[in-house]
Amino acid sequence: MMKINLKEIWRKQKDYSGNQAISEEFILDNNIVCSIGYIRASNSKMFQIEIGNNVSIEKNYLKRFHGVEIRLLPGQNSKRNITIILSDHELLDVFILFLEDLIGDIEVLDNYIELPLIINKKVNYWGKLFSKIKIDLLPNEKQRGLYGELKFLELILQKSSNSLKCISSWTGPHGSNQDFNYEDIALELKTSKASKPTINIANEFQLDCSIWSKLFMAIVHVDDVNKGKETLYKLITKIKDMINDGSDSLQLFEYKLELIGIPPKEELHYDDLGFLIRSLKYYHITEDFPALTSKVINNLAIHNVQYQLDITAFKDYEIESDLVFKSMI
Repeated sequence: MMKINLKEIWRKQKDYSGNQAISEEFILDNNIVCSIGYIRASNSKMFQIEIGNNVSIEKNYLKRFHGVEIRLLPGQNSKRNITIILSDHELLDVFILFLEDLIGDIEVLDNYIELPLIINKKVNYWGKLFSKIKIDLLPNEKQRGLYGELKFLELILQKSSNSLKCISSWTGPHGSNQDFNYEDIALELKTSKASKPTINIANEFQLDCSIWSKLFMAIVHVDDVNKGKETLYKLITKIKDMINDGSDSLQLFEYKLELIGIPPKEELHYDDLGFLIRSLKYYHITEDFPALTSKVINNLAIHNVQYQLDITAFKDYEIESDLVFKSMI
């Protein structure tokens, strides 16, 4: 394996007084081009792997977990870069071990087409280790978002006899663009404080209905309640009781919680902040829905779009919950 002192490279880049972002390129023995970079504005460490346009990458491979984010960014000469960004400096040492393990696998590849699959496997494995090392509780905003996802999961479990299918459909922990999907149906769930009139859209694929036969969005408005009746701990416990008769379902549920950052038994720490649902509404996302999608912006060469939507702008797309459940289950 090629010996690269990642920590020393980042130290020198941090001391460099030039550009806000700096990177250093190196080529592995099998001619795979990689780069090590530092983003001064956010104090983030970056590692990039160059891939050609002939290499396909699943959208679900672009993930976030415990201070680490995977993005696909444009590169030079019409190529692209799989970009791995560390924003949590406390995880630097384990991040370096993760990259050294990843480099060891990709530098022996003969077929570049396998690159995304290798990276995804490593991310899935190391994501669990990151969650065990980082014991800090999820911030309130992430707790709120997880509560919304679990509330919807509880609802579909109540209406379905197939708990494994329901747990499998919860794809949010894997960093997918939609929080739930099964076969050709998907649902994106937004949870926010009851007083907030807008929702945040993370990218141009989140409300892109072009690859789905049906795409829905659920908006949950909640109030935060200190020591409230329904906390993440109580909701997680409730869901575990609902699926306790199926060991595969329970194991899969615990695995997905661990990806988010709540290892088994750690849910006990999430019994202080409670939530009270003020409203839960569902919307059918169609081609004329007011959203910025890849189809709209591709001709403008714009990527990684983040924006806000005024909830009142799409009230005409509201649908009954029964339509969503009949489609998802």
